[in-house]
Amino acid sequence: MNWVEFKRKKLEILERAKEKREVDEDIIPLLDTINSFDCFVTTSSCSGRIVVLDVPKIGDKLNAKFLGKWHRTVDWKEVAKALEKSTSTTWLISDPPIVHVACRDLECARILMRIANESGFRRCGIISLNRFVVEITSFEKLEAPLAVNGKIVVDEGYIKLLTDFANEKLLRGKEKLERLKSKLSSRKSFLRAL
Repeated sequence: MNWVEFKRKKLEILERAKEKREVDEDIIPLLDTINSFDCFVTTSSCSGRIVVLDVPKIGDKLNAKFLGKWHRTVDWKEVAKALEKSTSTTWLISDPPIVHVACRDLECARILMRIANESGFRRCGIISLNRFVVEITSFEKLEAPLAVNGKIVVDEGYIKLLTDFANEKLLRGKEKLERLKSKLSSRKSFLRAL
C-alpha cells in the first residue's frame, strides 16, 4: 500500500474513533496539526492519564482492572473512592503523554524527532521501520502501590500527596504537548515543503 492510501485509511480510522468519542479529547488539536502535514499520520495517542489500577500480579496486564481512569487532573477523593474497590494490589499511576506518528520517510521521521526533542520530549525514537513510526513520550511517570491483597496500605495524607504529584506530572506532560503543537505550527511552511 502506498503512503497516500495508508494515510487515508489511518485518518478514516481516527475519524470513526472521534465520532464514537474514543479519542482522548485533550490530544485532538495536536493530532489534527500533525495530520495536516502530508508527511505524517498519527496512529495511537494519549495526552497522559491518571489511573487507579487493580493488578492481581505484577506484569499481569491481561487481568488488570481499571478502578478509575482520567485524562485530567483529579481530586484525591476521587482516587480514594476508586481505591475502595480494591481486591488485589492497587496502584496509582500517572502516565505521560504518548504519540505514535507514522512518517512518509526516514528524513521526515528525523525532523519530527528533532521538533519533539525541542518541545521537551526526551524519550523519542523510531519504533518501527515498516512505516517509520516515531514514538514521542517523556519521563512524567508515577507508579505507587496503594493497596495489597485488597487492603489499603497508605493513609489519607499519602493519597493526597501522591495525587498532587500525579496531577503535577500530568500537567507537565500536557504543557509539552502544547509546545509540540506550537513548534509544528510555527514550521508549517517548512514541513509542507517536504
